[in-house]
Amino acid sequence: MPSLAKIVSAAVIAGVAVGQVAPAANADDPTARRRDVQTQRAQAASKLNVLRASESQIQQALDELDRNVRSKHAAVSSASQAADAAAAELQNAHAREARAAAQVASLRARAVDLAIDEYEGKSASATLQALRTGSLADIERRREYFSLAMGDSSANLDRLRAAREDLLAQRRKAQRARDQAAARRDAVQSQLTKLSLAQRQQQQFAGEIENKIAATTSQSDQLARTDAQLGAQIDSARSTVRSSSSSTSISLTTVRGITVASSIAAQLDKMLGAAEADGFVFSGQGYRSPDQQVAVRRTNCGSSEYAMYQMPPEQCHPPTAYPGTSMHEQGLAIDFMWNGSIISSHGSPAWQWLNSHAASYGFYNLPSEPWHWSVNGH
Repeated sequence: MPSLAKIVSAAVIAGVAVGQVAPAANADDPTARRRDVQTQRAQAASKLNVLRASESQIQQALDELDRNVRSKHAAVSSASQAADAAAAELQNAHAREARAAAQVASLRARAVDLAIDEYEGKSASATLQALRTGSLADIERRREYFSLAMGDSSANLDRLRAAREDLLAQRRKAQRARDQAAARRDAVQSQLTKLSLAQRQQQQFAGEIENKIAATTSQSDQLARTDAQLGAQIDSARSTVRSSSSSTSISLTTVRGITVASSIAAQLDKMLGAAEADGFVFSGQGYRSPDQQVAVRRTNCGSSEYAMYQMPPEQCHPPTAYPGTSMHEQGLAIDFMWNGSIISSHGSPAWQWLNSHAASYGFYNLPSEPWHWSVNGH
């Protein structure tokens, strides 16, 4: 039988909490929300597996407890019957011993009476009568009868005494048997009480596990619905991105070979001019169309639907924003190059110049990407 401690441990494992359906921190990012929901669904599935395994163990324990309880009920009944029989036998032994004692007392009283009669001469009149009649044979016969009566009483008394000793031994034996049977009955009853308590505890625990399974199943179903809703939302957004790949309403301007949103063209031009005056000639990529962003995701993240549209940006190499969320798609970010290579180190002189001057022109670096500068640092 699985021990209660093991099942409780299973219950502790089964108590792992499943998070909220949609964390507020990702309220504006359906893809991140869906990722959270899918993580929670996996946690719920794992929790259900543990709960169902615990439920199976508890059911096995309950089945064995049921068998043990039934067995102990039968043992208690058998022990009670044995105790009752032993008590009845002891009572009978007491009765037999009492009867034997009464017989011994009666026979002893008879022998005493005969002895007293002889001592007091109460039988003398009968003897004198026999002498008057001259019947010596009667006198002799009376003496023989008296001797026989006394002899018989003594022999019977000895036999009764021996029988009483046997009965006393039987009574003691019956006493021991009764005590042993009662102790056995009490021990089995104690075991039955403990088993019944364990059975009630297991039944209560089984009910708690069943309630947890029901609650977790309901939560899992809700997470599945939320996952489907977010999936539909993401597909809709993805369709919007794809449909807008052929045209855009963003006004674009190319500044010194870098195409950006017209709204930042002037400040970019001033910064590039200042850099050139200090000996740094920058090139790079600014605006990306939605199709280009998908292509970058394919290169940096992978070619699967999940990799291109759902994989977390930080898992890509290098990190790459989801299609439709990149600052490049708005023309508000530039990946700078210097001397024909992308700026990949914070120790680069080109990065150090940008770090010292770019903010004054409204451009900020994404710390994890030395090459990436935008109007908001994202």
